[in-house]
Parts: sequence; structure tokens; C-alpha cells
Amino acid sequence: MNIVEALSLHLRLPENAARGLAGQLLGLIEDTVREKVSYGMASRIRDAVPEMIDWQTSAPTLAPGSLHINELPLPSVPGEEAELDGLLERFRIPKHETALVASLALQFLSSRLEQSTLAVIARAVPALTRRA
Repeated sequence: MNIVEALSLHLRLPENAARGLAGQLLGLIEDTVREKVSYGMASRIRDAVPEMIDWQTSAPTLAPGSLHINELPLPSVPGEEAELDGLLERFRIPKHETALVASLALQFLSSRLEQSTLAVIARAVPALTRRA
């Protein structure tokens, strides 16, 4: 599965934004697994997705002066899913698309990782399995 293509198609994102979202999303999953499970389990994600670093650095940036303080999104309510919601807000992905993004991430990871590793990730990041 090509996660960049899937995100671009389903969310109507430009390719560079889809790459950035994929990299940031997978990085968030990796960080959460590192915190909740272990460094070794998180490194399996990095090993399975070597292009993640390139995707993370391809995230679109704003031109200086193009955003005003009144346009910044309100901070998310703290909680288990707040970081994912905050990430999607930065890419201007509507909240109702969260389950789709999570599903695409899980499908992508299932194409790269063993089922046992995927099960550990799903338990560590329950937002990946939530439904709309």
C-alpha cells in the first residue's frame, strides 16, 4: 500500500502535504509506541518505513507572515487522542476524517510489519482503531 497516494487521494491533499502528513503521523505513532511500550518496538516502525524521515521533512511550511495569531487553531483538549487531533488540525484535516486517516495508517503498517508487532502498536495507540 502507498500511504502517500492514499492520503492524497482520500483527503484531496497535494502530494507534498500527503508526504508530510504520512511522515508526521508515523512519527507520532513511533513516539507513542516508544513511550508506552519500548524503544525496540518503536524501532521496528522506523526500520520498516525508512522513507519516513524524508516524508517528515517534506511537510509544507508556511511563508513568513502568511498566518496571523487569530487564524491559529485552538489547542486541543488534553487526552489520549489530542496529539493525533492536533496533527490533523495542522494539516487542516476535518475532525470527521480522523478515523479514515487512522485506518489508512493501520493498513499501511500492516503491509510493512508482522501481525504480532501490529497488534502491540494498535494496543499502544488505540486512536488507530477508533471508528467515526
